[in-house]
Amino acid sequence: MSRSFLFTIVLLICSCLTGYSEDLEEIKNFYKKYMINVLEYNSNNETLCKTYMTDEMISKVQRMGNASGGNPIIRAQDMNSDAIKTLDVRKISDDWYMVSYLWKEKDSTTLTEIPLKVKHINGKCKIAYITPIENGIQYGDELLSHLEDTIHYETDNTSEKSFIESFYKSYTATYCSMSKDMDQKLSELRLSNMSEKALEQFKNAEEESLYDGLLGYDIIINNFDFDCMWFKSLKITELSSNKYLVTYQAGNHMLKINIRTEYRDGRYFISNISV
Repeated sequence: MSRSFLFTIVLLICSCLTGYSEDLEEIKNFYKKYMINVLEYNSNNETLCKTYMTDEMISKVQRMGNASGGNPIIRAQDMNSDAIKTLDVRKISDDWYMVSYLWKEKDSTTLTEIPLKVKHINGKCKIAYITPIENGIQYGDELLSHLEDTIHYETDNTSEKSFIESFYKSYTATYCSMSKDMDQKLSELRLSNMSEKALEQFKNAEEESLYDGLLGYDIIINNFDFDCMWFKSLKITELSSNKYLVTYQAGNHMLKINIRTEYRDGRYFISNISV
């Protein structure tokens, strides 16, 4: 083996280690600053997130918080000095890192762990995904198989059940895509596949949640967000003619939605939705 080849290999290894180290430090810097801001009731975290997160992840964080009732970035409502002191970040897989801290420095049972995935944009390391609180410490690209696009999911009107199944796959996959035009795509799917009555039910449920101070409730998924890690658990059960039960698993929590359909103008529509 030539010396020049060995030298090239060494350079590649050093380059990979440098990139990994830089990413780790970026994540740790973000978390330390974020946690200190929470501790000191500092309002600078919005600006901080814009620096260290993708735009899509920033939008998702609010949905995740409303869904879980907690802060998905730190998995806590507030912060203390022990947590900041024990903050640690380690690499667990390609582009995946585990953030951890102890709420009480000398009590290992107070450990909090948060898996996240990074993406490099214009040479800058950005947090592109954080595992939902509901899914604990699960991580891995295989769990995010529906994150990139939704082109394979289109509404199928060949039968009543195929319509419901294809609509829900398309609708939830749109959430999973985390695209910048996600809200527009979801709206288009609703307008194209729901009756006026069902659209009114959607609007009423959204407004009722808003009165409680929670933005973005979606009765179609009975939640504020739908995560990639939940996609494979999506199930459609036919109860009777034109009545269906939609279920999916968000961690240990099963969510349920009751759907009715109607057939008119040569195609199916969702005519009623309840939870």
